[in-house]
This record gives sequence, C-alpha cells and structure tokens, in this order.
Amino acid sequence: MSGGIILITGASSDIGLALIECLASYPEPPVILAHCNSGADRLPATVHPLVCDLGNVDSVAALAEKILAEYACPDQVVHLPALKLRYERFTKFDWQRFETDLRIQVQSAVILLKRLLPAMAKMPSARIVFVSSSVTRGVPPKFMSMYTVVKQAQLGLMRSLAAEYAETNISVNAVSPGMVETRFLEDLPDMVKEMSARSIPRHRNAAPADVVNAIEFLLSPKAGYITGIELPVTGGAVY
Repeated sequence: MSGGIILITGASSDIGLALIECLASYPEPPVILAHCNSGADRLPATVHPLVCDLGNVDSVAALAEKILAEYACPDQVVHLPALKLRYERFTKFDWQRFETDLRIQVQSAVILLKRLLPAMAKMPSARIVFVSSSVTRGVPPKFMSMYTVVKQAQLGLMRSLAAEYAETNISVNAVSPGMVETRFLEDLPDMVKEMSARSIPRHRNAAPADVVNAIEFLLSPKAGYITGIELPVTGGAVY
C-alpha cells in the first residue's frame, strides 16, 4: 500500500501510533488523518490530527464533513478506539459506561461509514479494518461482559458491511488480537495480564507490532480478494 488517504480512529493509542510509524516508513506514505479525542500531543508531526469525541453524535457527524471538505474521501479506514478495559463481574455491569463504549466503538463507525462508503464504493480499491478482539471467538473470558458485548456488536457491523459491499472493490475485515501490552490494559491487575501470557502458546501477550502487521496485510493489495474475515492475532491461543 502506498499513497492514498487513510483515516485512523483512535490514532493516539499505542496500536494507532505503531500503525502510523509503519505507514510513515513507506517510500510513498499515505496522507494520514489521525483521529484522537485526547493525546494529540502523542501524534507525530507528519500526520493530520483530527480531534473528535466519538461518543458524541454531532461531533462524529462534523468529523465526517470536515474530512470530505478539507481533504477527500479516504480509501482506507482503520477503526480502533475503545474505552480502557475493565475486569469485573457481571453484577457490576455499568450500563452508562457500556453505552459510552458502544457509541465509541460501534455508533461512531456507523455514522462515519454512512457518510464515506458511497464514495469509497466507487474507488478501484478501498479497505476498512476494524480492530476487534479474540473475546468474540469461542468461549468468552469471564468478567469482561461489557467489552464482549460491544465487540460482538462491532463484529456484526463488520460482517454486515462486508456482505452488503461484496460486489464492490471495498474489502471490510477485522483483526482480533488477544491481550495486547498497551495502555489499554492499565486498569487490569498485573495478575490478570500475567495469567493471560502464561496461557498463550508463545508465552507472551501480543505487542502492538503484532497487531499492526495483521492490519498492514489487510490494507495491502495482497488482501484484495479477502473480505468479511476476522483474523485472530493470538499467538496460537485462539483459532
């Protein structure tokens, strides 16, 4: 992949920053539209920062219009924002937090893609990649009910879009990593992260680069005939 325009939502996350570093190293890097809600100071000077609250409908709609008015419709979209992970029993299900995460991870994607997809569908090659989670595969983990439900909803959106746009040149896919060593896990007890690493055949949790490599493949011309798949990045823990 070279040239073009890529929109990365949640770009100030550790995975977002690793993806930006990867893309910026290309001989002909794309124009990188880097969304963030906070942490704009973490973004490199080579990107175009776009500040937006993805939990706010009007803010997301304004972001879509700003992109089309000031740049052009991106030919790649990588969607990876989420609230920090919590590890707690279902009896502590926080409905307000759940709704916020659902807006950030799912509703924002619906609003953005409703505006962008008509133009993307006319492009000779377009890519959408959701960063999902291995919680959607097999038996979900305990004490992560809110996160699991949101990711299942996001996965349903991805598959629905892939089916609806299968006759176009848009590829819509997801990568589903296991636990990734990032700031996203800051609220988890160390014991949980250590137990996760011990349970993985590779004996470690994923690094941001592991996830970026999978995203990069799905954005590339090599994945042009692949759509509607959920690619596990789990070190052999989940197939």
